[in-house]
Amino acid sequence: MSVFRRLTGRSKKPEDEEEVSVEVSVDAKPAVETPPVPESTPAPMGTLVASSEEVRFDPEATAAYARRASIKPQSAAEIVPGHILKRDEVGRVHIKIVFYGPSLSGKTTALRWLFANVRSLAKGKIIEIHDELGRTTFFDFVPVSASEMVVFDVFTVAGQRRHASQRIKVLRDCDGLIFMADSTPEQMNENLASIQELRIALGTDRMATLPIIVALNKRDLPNALPLDYMVQMLDLEGYPVFDTIATEGKNLLRMFQRVLRDALIFKVGI
Repeated sequence: MSVFRRLTGRSKKPEDEEEVSVEVSVDAKPAVETPPVPESTPAPMGTLVASSEEVRFDPEATAAYARRASIKPQSAAEIVPGHILKRDEVGRVHIKIVFYGPSLSGKTTALRWLFANVRSLAKGKIIEIHDELGRTTFFDFVPVSASEMVVFDVFTVAGQRRHASQRIKVLRDCDGLIFMADSTPEQMNENLASIQELRIALGTDRMATLPIIVALNKRDLPNALPLDYMVQMLDLEGYPVFDTIATEGKNLLRMFQRVLRDALIFKVGI
C-alpha cells in the first residue's frame, strides 16, 4: 500500500456555481501521453515573431552560476526514487517545486491564485520579495502540506536578466519544475533566453529526468502566439503542455496537480 494515498484540492467558488475538485492519485503510474495542445489561430503570414539568433544570452555566465549553486548531474543514489529524501526535524518529506520563466510571464500570479483557491492543501505563509513595480526580485515561497508527512515547498524565481545568479540558486535541489512562458510575440525572445538558460543551468541529465511541466500563459490575449509554434520554437516537444490564463486560474489546478504527482513519483517512487 502506498504511503501517500492522494492529494485533493478544491477551488473556491461562488455559492451558485458547481464546486471544482482536483485529485492527485499518487498510486497511479505517470501518464505516458502529453495533454493535447488545443488548436490555435496561425500567426500572421509574413511576420517574423522570434529568432533564436536575436536572443542575447550568456551561456558561460549561466554555467558559472550553476557551478556556484552546486547544480550537478544526478548521482547514482539520486536516480533511485525514495533513496535520498529531504526531511525536517519531525520527519516530514520536503519536495521542492519551482516556477521558472521570464519576467512578467505570470509565475507569481499563478502561485497567488493557487494559494488562494486550492482549499484542501494546508498552506503556510506566502513570502514575497519584490521591487517597486511588484516584480519578484528573488523568489516567492509558500510551503504546501499535502499530508502529515509530505510538504511541497513552492518557489517562483525572479525573471529579470539581472537576477540570473539568484534565480539559478533557487534551482538547487529542485524536485519538479513548471516553465511558464509568455504567449505574446513581444516576449518570445525572452522565453527563448529563459529556456536556454534553464537547459544550461540544469544540464542535459536533469532536463531529461526532472519532472518539467510547460505552461503557455496569457492565452486570453488577442495576439497570443499559436501553441504549436511556441512549443516548436522553444524546443519543448514531449513535455506536458498546458495553455493557461493565470489571472483567471484557467488550467492552473490541472497543471499543479500534474507537477505534484510527477514530483512525488520521481522523488519518492509512489
